[in-house]
Amino acid sequence: DMLQRGCQPSVVTYTVLLEAVCKSSGFGEAMNVLDEMRAKGCTPNIVTYNVIINGMCREGRVDDAREILNRLSSYGFQPDIVSYTTVLKGLCAARRWDDVKVLFAEMVEKNCVPNEVTFDMLVRFFCRGGMVERAIEVLQQMSQHGCTPNTTLCNIVINAMCKQGRVDDAYNFLDNMGIYGCNPDTISYTTVLRGLCRSGRWEHAKELLPEMVRKNCPPNEVTFNTFICILCQKGLIEPAIKLIELMPEYGCSVGIVTYNALVHGFCVQGRVDSALELFNNLPCEPNTITYTTLLTGLCHTEQLDAAAELLAEMIQKDCPLNAVTFNVLVSFFCQKGFVEEAIELVYQMMEHGCTPNLITFNTLLDGITKDCNSEEALELLHGLVSKGVSLDTITYSSVVDVLSREDRTEEAIQMFHAVQDMGMRPKAGMYNKILFSLCKRCETDQAIDFFAYMVSNGCMPNEPTYIILIEGLAHEGLLKEARYVLSELYAKGVLSKSLLEDQH
Repeated sequence: DMLQRGCQPSVVTYTVLLEAVCKSSGFGEAMNVLDEMRAKGCTPNIVTYNVIINGMCREGRVDDAREILNRLSSYGFQPDIVSYTTVLKGLCAARRWDDVKVLFAEMVEKNCVPNEVTFDMLVRFFCRGGMVERAIEVLQQMSQHGCTPNTTLCNIVINAMCKQGRVDDAYNFLDNMGIYGCNPDTISYTTVLRGLCRSGRWEHAKELLPEMVRKNCPPNEVTFNTFICILCQKGLIEPAIKLIELMPEYGCSVGIVTYNALVHGFCVQGRVDSALELFNNLPCEPNTITYTTLLTGLCHTEQLDAAAELLAEMIQKDCPLNAVTFNVLVSFFCQKGFVEEAIELVYQMMEHGCTPNLITFNTLLDGITKDCNSEEALELLHGLVSKGVSLDTITYSSVVDVLSREDRTEEAIQMFHAVQDMGMRPKAGMYNKILFSLCKRCETDQAIDFFAYMVSNGCMPNEPTYIILIEGLAHEGLLKEARYVLSELYAKGVLSKSLLEDQH
C-alpha cells in the first residue's frame, strides 16, 4: 500500500517488518525481505542486522548468527551490546559453554562493555545448566564492568545451589551477599529453608526463622507454607502443627494453603478421618485443592460413598471443578473395575462445564481395555477423534492392547500403522503388544519380521520384547532356538541372570 502511494519504506519500516516476519514466518522468509530492502536502495543499519541475528538464534542457527556478527565490520558497522548479547544467548541456549566464554572475552577485548542484561542472561543460563561456579564467576566480573548484581540475581544462584543439594554452600553464599553489594531478602532465606527441609534438616530450617527477623527479612506466609508443605509431604504432621501455631507470633495468617497442606499430610499418613475432621472444622472456605486432596485420600482408603458425597457437596457449593478432581475418581473407578460408573462420571463432568483432558481419556480407555471390551474402546476412540480431541500414543496403545488380547491382531496392526501415518512414533510397549498377539497365535515368523521392523524404525527393544519372542519360540516347540537366543542375549547383557534362570 505504501509503494502504491509512492511512499518509499524507510530502514525503520523494513526493520519492523523483518522482526515480524522472523517471528511469524521464520528466518528464510526474512532474508527475502532483506534482499528486497537492499534492491530498493534501502541500506540496513545495525538494528536491522541485530534483528536478523536474533531470528537466526531463535531457529537454533547460532553459527550463522556468529558469522553475521563477524561480518558486521565489513558492512560498515561495529557489533553493539545487543549483537553480542543475542549471540551469547543463542550459544547458552545450545549449551555451548566454551563458545560462550570465548565470545564474552572477545566482546570485552573489542571494548563492547557488557551491561546488566548481558550479565543477567549469563547467570540465569549458567544456573539453569547446573554450572553454578561459572555463574558466580560472572557475578564477580560484574563490578569490573560497572555493574552491580541485584538480590534477584543472587537468589537465582542460591536456588541453583539448593537444587544441586548444596544447601550449606547456598547458606554461606546468602551470608556473604554483601560482597556483591546487595542484601538477602525473604525469598533468599525461604529458598535456603526449602533446601534444608528437602534434605531433612528440619531443626536447622526452624532456626532460620528468628535469624530472618534479626536480619530484617521476616518470614511471610510463603516461608511458613513452604516449610509446612514439605513436612506434610513427608507425613510429619506434629512438627507441621507446631509451625502453624508459631505463625501468628511472626504476624502471619493461617489460610487455606496452610490447611490444604495439613489435609494432604493427614491423607499421606492414611489418617483420612483426621483430614475429614479438619475439613469439617475449617475456619475458612475450602477450595478445589482441598476437595481434590480429600477425594484422593478417600479413594485410596476405598471410602467410595464418602467420596461421592464429597463430590456432591463440592458441586452444591459451586466450588470450581477441574479435570484433576474428576480424574481422581475416574482412576479409582477404573482400578476397581467400575468402568460404567467411570464413563458416567465423565458425562457428569462435561455436564458441569468441565472439559475432560487426555489423562481422563487415557485412564478411561485403560479401564475399558482391562475389562477386555474392544468395541467400547473403539467407540470411545472414534468419539474422541470426531470431537477433535488431540490424542497421544498412550491412548492408541490402550486400544492396540485390547485388540491384541481379543485376538484381533490384524486390526491392532492396522491401528499401529495408522498411528505412524499420523506422525507419531510408537514406543516399545505398543510393539510388544502386537508381538505378544502374534506369538500367542503361533505366528512366530511374522513376529520375528515385526521385531525386525521395530528395530529398523529405531525403536529400541526392551527386556519384555525379548521375553515375548523367546516364549513364542518355546511355545512352538523351538526350544533349541529359544535357548540359543536366550544365551546370546544374556552374553550381550540384554537379559538379567535371574531371568535367564527363570526361562531355563
